[in-house]
Amino acid sequence: METMKAVVKFDNVAGATEIREVPVPDIGDEDVLVRVEYIGVCGTDPHMHKNLVSFKMNVPLIFGHEFAGVVEKAGSKVRGYKEGDRVTAETHADYCGECELCRTNRYHLCRERKGFGFHTDGAFAKYVKVPARILHRVPDNISLKEASLTEPLCVAYKSVVCNSSVNPGDTVVVIGPGPIGMLCVKMAQLCGASEIIVIGTEGDEERLKMALSYGATMSVNSSREDAAQIIKSMGDGYGADLVIDTAGVSPTLALSLEAVRPGGQITKIGWGPKPVGFTLDTIISKSVTLKGHFSHTWDVWEKCLVLLSKQQVDLKPLITHELPIDQWEKSFELIESKEAMKVVLTPID
Repeated sequence: METMKAVVKFDNVAGATEIREVPVPDIGDEDVLVRVEYIGVCGTDPHMHKNLVSFKMNVPLIFGHEFAGVVEKAGSKVRGYKEGDRVTAETHADYCGECELCRTNRYHLCRERKGFGFHTDGAFAKYVKVPARILHRVPDNISLKEASLTEPLCVAYKSVVCNSSVNPGDTVVVIGPGPIGMLCVKMAQLCGASEIIVIGTEGDEERLKMALSYGATMSVNSSREDAAQIIKSMGDGYGADLVIDTAGVSPTLALSLEAVRPGGQITKIGWGPKPVGFTLDTIISKSVTLKGHFSHTWDVWEKCLVLLSKQQVDLKPLITHELPIDQWEKSFELIESKEAMKVVLTPID
């Protein structure tokens, strides 16, 4: 039996993660075996390691849902992909394909959905089994390192372009200058927003500087300045047309409600497992749309790969560190300390 080294979360308790020798996955007729080249470390991964998430993981479980690689082997019923093809893949490792949600291109919300690195084995390893239906070909002018970050770009695209309303002349606020926040800035810029304000906190100084070079027109450190008052002092004084909350915690939702203009929209991407702890009546009094956003779909992946191939989005500046997967713990520390913007890992033998 052929084996590989993988980063495995082996129990639903804090710290229960280690490098293990595990079998190389067997594939079915409609799957491919992808030889992983690069894996992106998501901000959720350290939270899962510390068991700070609001969902149970199907342990033991290999981490990793952002990746790109090369087709090593294709199942007998796979069409359109062959050994040697450069690919990336959606996070939806499984879904039923039959329910109303699946039939209306909302399969990312299917009750039977299982995500890589959350419910089924992911890509913190040398190989990963991927259903051919969620594969996407990487254009020749995009490196596999860059392609491994297609997934967070798709989150930003789906949340801003598909699930929010951004028009030329609009003021957009992005809370949280992490990778998703940075990519939401880029999407808002491509949609024509005239003011794009990024809000961070203490420790985000370098990230806020990067946001200004990535498309933001203003950055605000909310630990030192009154972000809501600054936003409401701009333009007509009513606040932002759209607030995108990539942080997700209770204080950022409160800030969103204060900063958004009457009739505006808050798009909440970030998770916040703790109770909110304050009234939501502002949603009513300001007639605000509060919209949750989760994940992405096949069409969004294709659009994002076009953006990358046409060089309308450059992911390279976001990649600040590259490490082998046996240094996964260091990668988590770099993310949590905000020393890194984005870490990519590489498999080991």
